[in-house]
Amino acid sequence: MFNRKNILILAVILWAAASSWAVCEDFEIDGMYEASLDLPRIYFSIAYSPNEPPIQIEVDGEIAPNYGFLDTGASGLLLSRETVDNMQIDIDPNAQFVDTGVGGDEYFDISESLYIGTADFDSSNPIDPNIYYFQGSWRFQVKQDYVENFLEEPIDVLGVPVMAGRVVVLKPITDFNISGEDDIEAMYFRANITDANDANIPPTDFQVALRFEKYINPSNSGNIPPLPVLAYNPMIDNVVVEYNGVSTNANLLLDTGGSISIISAARGMELGLVDANGDPIVDYAFSVAIGGIGGSVELPGFILDKLSVPTLSGFDLVYLNARVCVHDIGILDEDSGDFVILDGIFGDNFLSASMDMATWDISSAPFDNIVIDMQNGLLGFDVNSAYPLPVCRFTDFNNDCEVNHADLQVFGQNWLRSDCNEQNGFCGGADIDQSGEVNNVDYVFLASDWGSGVCQSRCGSVRRPKPLGDLTGDCEVDFRDLHIIAEEWLGACNWLNFNCRGGDFDRDGILNLKDFNQFSRNW
Repeated sequence: MFNRKNILILAVILWAAASSWAVCEDFEIDGMYEASLDLPRIYFSIAYSPNEPPIQIEVDGEIAPNYGFLDTGASGLLLSRETVDNMQIDIDPNAQFVDTGVGGDEYFDISESLYIGTADFDSSNPIDPNIYYFQGSWRFQVKQDYVENFLEEPIDVLGVPVMAGRVVVLKPITDFNISGEDDIEAMYFRANITDANDANIPPTDFQVALRFEKYINPSNSGNIPPLPVLAYNPMIDNVVVEYNGVSTNANLLLDTGGSISIISAARGMELGLVDANGDPIVDYAFSVAIGGIGGSVELPGFILDKLSVPTLSGFDLVYLNARVCVHDIGILDEDSGDFVILDGIFGDNFLSASMDMATWDISSAPFDNIVIDMQNGLLGFDVNSAYPLPVCRFTDFNNDCEVNHADLQVFGQNWLRSDCNEQNGFCGGADIDQSGEVNNVDYVFLASDWGSGVCQSRCGSVRRPKPLGDLTGDCEVDFRDLHIIAEEWLGACNWLNFNCRGGDFDRDGILNLKDFNQFSRNW
């Protein structure tokens, strides 16, 4: 019998035995450079109807497959002028769309309504129309200009609409070792989009929560309908960036179409990297010229001490000596009328092989696969077996973000049990090392964390699921969630807008009183 006296005695012992042992070691990566070698590539096909053969292009008498770059940072679908000409796609003579990117605003033409199909870039026969999954009908953004530099190639960008409600599997460049022309494909960052129930989706070792945000501007005064298809973009919240003993938090856009990563001038100023105008006040380590929607810009780059991404497993994914550029990317918020500057973007240099632009040194990625679940809002990492993974222990048994007497009571009730397994939650969590027994080893772990006020289970994990109504991912239902409800009120909800940022709880296609009633019950 474990009575109050026993608990009190054990509490005193726990306090005396408390040590500096960490609750979780982080998964640390060092040596990733500033620019990714490639962006995720995927095959695509375009058709006037899902029941008709797709439009095909012949090169030197042979049918040539089409590929584009898969871009979670793009809200729409962008075709080059050359692709539109080659496929003889019609352009609406009056329509126009204004989009915002790294270089500012850019004007686009609008295509006729079309269906788009995607297929695995590892497909052995990409000209087979039967391997494509078609969606639509949608209108695409079309570049108004042709590529002028003969060294450049036309680029087609497939944004969030083709991924919405599905699962993206990225295969990074993990072993960069080219010995001849035949090995050039080793440089390709490969992508596929599949259904959420596909048994072939690779398992992941840990996951990062994603939140979807509205970075579209259909009401821009420069727009002339009909407008192209648009979707909301995935965000990684609470990323901590550190430099020279100073740290700041940032919510970063997950941008698989970005070869580099960026933090805003405001975040850079907090770290002491730039002044209020965004001009460097310390020597920058590198500079990168990047192009995208809105044109090209030259950006100063810095080497941070750390960039830490919170995982649902309790530890952080930490990039040591993380390389980022400082630049402001903004868009007009249609609901508030304010011009919103992004905290930054989390680019492909943190996902795949990357290059030092000065020395041409190359660093491979530690991930065999990266899985982006666009239905459940999860970014998963399948780590190469050569890299050991952290093992977290959980001593906050009741997930109240405190290791205290409530957890001690759970521990005492299970003391010396030897029947701990997955079915009983390893004795309610008291079997901390999951050895099958609650013994002195678990006792030392609990002692190490006694008095800790740091959550060991992050919001959205299996141990600490989000309450219904929590749309911001902080495990609280509050005014921030109510603000999202208000912004999406009576809006048409679907996977393109992540079901009104999760506010369409009953998934009936509209955020209305039924959803608000469910929300209010958890307030």
